Amino acid sequence: MSDVTIASTIETQISNITAALEDKEEFIHSASYEIGLLGLSLYYCYYAKYTGDERYYGKAEEYLVKGLSALDLPNFKRLYASDSLDSHLAHIGRFLEFSKLQNFLDMDTQEYLQDLDKTLSGLMQSKISIGDFDINSGAMAAGFYYLSRLKNEPSVSEQLSILVHGIKEQAIKDEDGDYYWSSPSLFQRVYLGISHGSCLVISFLANACEQNIEQEACKEILRKAVNFVLKQRWYNNSKGLFPNFIGDPIEPKQFSLCYGDLGVGYALFRAAGVLDDEALSAAVTEILDDCLLRSGKDKLTLDASIIYGAAGLAATYEKLYRLSGDSRFDEAADYWYEQIPAYAVHENEFAGYKTRLLDVGPVWNVSFGWGIIGIGISLMIYKDRSLPPIDALILCA
Repeated sequence: MSDVTIASTIETQISNITAALEDKEEFIHSASYEIGLLGLSLYYCYYAKYTGDERYYGKAEEYLVKGLSALDLPNFKRLYASDSLDSHLAHIGRFLEFSKLQNFLDMDTQEYLQDLDKTLSGLMQSKISIGDFDINSGAMAAGFYYLSRLKNEPSVSEQLSILVHGIKEQAIKDEDGDYYWSSPSLFQRVYLGISHGSCLVISFLANACEQNIEQEACKEILRKAVNFVLKQRWYNNSKGLFPNFIGDPIEPKQFSLCYGDLGVGYALFRAAGVLDDEALSAAVTEILDDCLLRSGKDKLTLDASIIYGAAGLAATYEKLYRLSGDSRFDEAADYWYEQIPAYAVHENEFAGYKTRLLDVGPVWNVSFGWGIIGIGISLMIYKDRSLPPIDALILCA
């Protein structure tokens, strides 16, 4: 397919998604940007910048107000198994910080965010006490929020320090003394990946260490967590170097940001940079080299979304390129961006896209994380590289 044809196809997809979103507000009732109204606000921020039509900022502000108004703390209800109030509050804060950083919306958020700092502190400490370090149900929701706040509010470093020490105190040791964590919201499984498990913790600690938060403690935990992950590697499996969780059968694995080897490789890449460990760097190179061999033909990338699909892979490779300068990651990002339209094959009201999740409501096909909001933003970023990358809001933050 020629560059002109690709550009035309992607432009058509953006138009189709924008048209499809016109009447989808009725399906979205929460505040979160990942699955709620702030996702629509984010979409129109990007669309305003993409088209140069500032009227769309007005639409973005409208959805921001609706999103904040939708937050009902006393009557909060989870939308999925690992959902939590922590996650929704953290998403509000991360959205506001991101929007301010990108000059999307002009608003004074300091007082609101300071209140959020206090609320999330209590929630975070309650999750530390039960050993829940999930990005959605657990302490990492607040952790990544505080990382996003650190530049504008240095006092949140205290909360980040509490979390680092909580991670160490709640670590489970294997027979070698290396560290792992179980997932209370997901049947106490021991996950390895960047969504629920060890690599999420590793990614957080690498970020914290780079921001001068408890550096020695971060490095100590990182070494033990990295050792545990590397011991789980499969050497005799095609299209899957690591299990999603301990006890997972040896077979080809889903290739996405949420699950699969790229999230593991990304987290270990970040750890290698912090630890300055040549052996780890060599292992990371092997893992990421294997990831670069994956393609849509494997049928292991199950939709076009950020969480489970091609858009999330593209954003992660793009982040790896910015961090490493390795042009192969840039090429891989382009490849996966260009795969996105191939998933628009369904006869439906969501521009032809459909989440891999079965028997779920329309919100999943609309949302930023799982649906066409995130897919559309990703296509805009590919078409116009002057737009801000989205990694600060997803699992490769």
